[in-house]
Amino acid sequence: MVPGSEGPARAGGLVADVVFVIEGTANLGPYFEGLRKHYLLPAIEYFNGGPPAETDFGGDYGGTQYSLVVFNTVDCAPESYVQCHAPTSSAYEFVTWLDGIKFMGGGGESCSLIAEGLSTALQLFDDFKKMREQIGQTHRVCLLICNSPPYLLPAVESTTYSGCTTESLVQKIGERGIHFSIVSPRKLPALRLLFEKAAPPAMLEPLQPPTDVSQDPRHMVLVRGLVLPVGGSSASGPLQPKQSVPLPPAAPSGATLSAAPQQPQLGPPLLHPPPAQSWSAQLPPRAPLPVAQPKREREGPVFRKKWERDYFFVEVKSMPTCLICKKIMSVLKEYNLKRHYKSKHSQSFDQYTEETRDAILSELKKSLKCQ
Repeated sequence: MVPGSEGPARAGGLVADVVFVIEGTANLGPYFEGLRKHYLLPAIEYFNGGPPAETDFGGDYGGTQYSLVVFNTVDCAPESYVQCHAPTSSAYEFVTWLDGIKFMGGGGESCSLIAEGLSTALQLFDDFKKMREQIGQTHRVCLLICNSPPYLLPAVESTTYSGCTTESLVQKIGERGIHFSIVSPRKLPALRLLFEKAAPPAMLEPLQPPTDVSQDPRHMVLVRGLVLPVGGSSASGPLQPKQSVPLPPAAPSGATLSAAPQQPQLGPPLLHPPPAQSWSAQLPPRAPLPVAQPKREREGPVFRKKWERDYFFVEVKSMPTCLICKKIMSVLKEYNLKRHYKSKHSQSFDQYTEETRDAILSELKKSLKCQ
């Protein structure tokens, strides 16, 4: 939490516009349940004034409005990069939207389309502003939940903010007085930079280190405009100075070991006691280390010969390439090749017999070699 940026304390009269922007890829899926429990549900309770219930409705214009934006990576083509839910005043319905997100794809990508998600969120805030003309200014919060840094690509699907980069979008968010927050299962410097660039212009003083509200030391939770429960690392308080362990009092100089009671000796004394057996001799022999495999064997997927006839794909420089449109797929998975063929070329080529398909495949290979 940035000091002085938490906004008004939650009260019954607080009217807020809240947009959650969530990465809908498999990169976030394994961590989402923990983030939902420790951060997202407490944030919803903060704006709702308590746990969500089915009877919670604030009206279309007078109460808090929630909206959800789910963005993906470039491997989701030809589907849309962003899915957006219309605003709702029911916190309970909003939670059901969160539970219905299907985290798929993105496993072969190191970045995500954050610019597409934020551009859609800004369009939602523009719509909120038109809805709220009768009640005036509201408390606006945009919460980004992701596990990937942004692409260095501008937004393309938004009609109003097309061409804007991720950094320019977060600057617009700060300039318009929208409180920007980030929740991530990893501490990513690129996301922290976005949080700093989204600081409101009124905060001219140097940014203070945000208070640690994460429940896991690996998480990165940077919030403005709302209050979350403080994490265990902050609640423990300052560290106490190390205390020296008192040593036992030294024995008097005249004292001897004979003063201690002696155990009766059983049997004759041993002239040569047996040597103590080392722990290393008792341990079983180590198993041989696994032989390092080539990178292609470790990764698993390899190009299959049957994909040439089934989907008209060949492997060019270790990359699957479509013989028909020359498209190169970045991720070697049969699902990606099949989806591309079904959506682009199946209507034209499924009608041919196997002999005709083999002839077409041979001609396409010859034309590729000529190029």
